[in-house]
Amino acid sequence: MNGPPYRAGHFVWSAFPERENPARPGPRHIGYVALTTGSERFHAVFLAYTTSRPWTGPKPLGLYTFDRDSAAAMGQPRAFTLDLRRMAAVPVTTEWFPDLNTPDHGIVGRAPEWRRVELEDTAKMLFRRSPEIVERLGPLWPGGRR
Repeated sequence: MNGPPYRAGHFVWSAFPERENPARPGPRHIGYVALTTGSERFHAVFLAYTTSRPWTGPKPLGLYTFDRDSAAAMGQPRAFTLDLRRMAAVPVTTEWFPDLNTPDHGIVGRAPEWRRVELEDTAKMLFRRSPEIVERLGPLWPGGRR
């Protein structure tokens, strides 16, 4: 692989880790690529959690809900919730991205540029101002998991 196939703003099939086993790959799940990092030989992504369960009640900072039309504009077949407070830091490997070696790499949609920038800014603000509310999953958190 010359470079990571994933970019911030992609929705991708992943093995998003579960809370019960946070450093191991979980079941197949669509994650949102919030940030990519790495070097020439190693690539990693920070994935945000998505769910098709509707959100009820007040929306906390970092939580976004998308109706069916907004979801469709990003390649998603139904309304969904994106939670930037639940992030997984994982390497770009087939263990974490089961469709990595397919032609589309498991990418199932993309956020428009203006939305990607908004989500990235929110994620950075959460880490800067309220890091204690970010649930950190995956094996690659600098300084250990919280």
